[in-house]
Amino acid sequence: MALIVGACSSSPSASTSPTPSPSPTIASPSSTPSSVNGETPVPQQVLPPAPDLPVANLCSAALTTTADGNATPLLCSSGAVNVQAWRFYASVSASVLGIGLNPTQGQVESAMCDDIAHNHATRPEEASGYKLAATYYGWSFNLDPTRVTCS
Repeated sequence: MALIVGACSSSPSASTSPTPSPSPTIASPSSTPSSVNGETPVPQQVLPPAPDLPVANLCSAALTTTADGNATPLLCSSGAVNVQAWRFYASVSASVLGIGLNPTQGQVESAMCDDIAHNHATRPEEASGYKLAATYYGWSFNLDPTRVTCS
């Protein structure tokens, strides 16, 4: 019985020892770097209507809408694509946002014209949609979306 009493007396000290271990604020350090200046990193994922994973990083930041129908910021301060902006433009710029990783410049121009004709995107909205898509997919076209001619 002395062994059982000894085991019981070590049991409470073992249970008091783990109690201080979980109580340090381990959750606080992991939550502090996740949000900087109101911008939060977002795990890599396909953002509809995109068919592919982005080559750029993703983030989330609150949007401000402008008088011309746009929303800002499109990108976070790190250069990552703002998921909130992507979702904002997903309906009006669906063609350019959904074109994929390796289009030709002509295909991008056609997608932009399709957005203007069928998704009712304004020129300023489509310029923003193009910037989001170019960053998301890593395009490097020498293209000014405000000068695209649609027939």
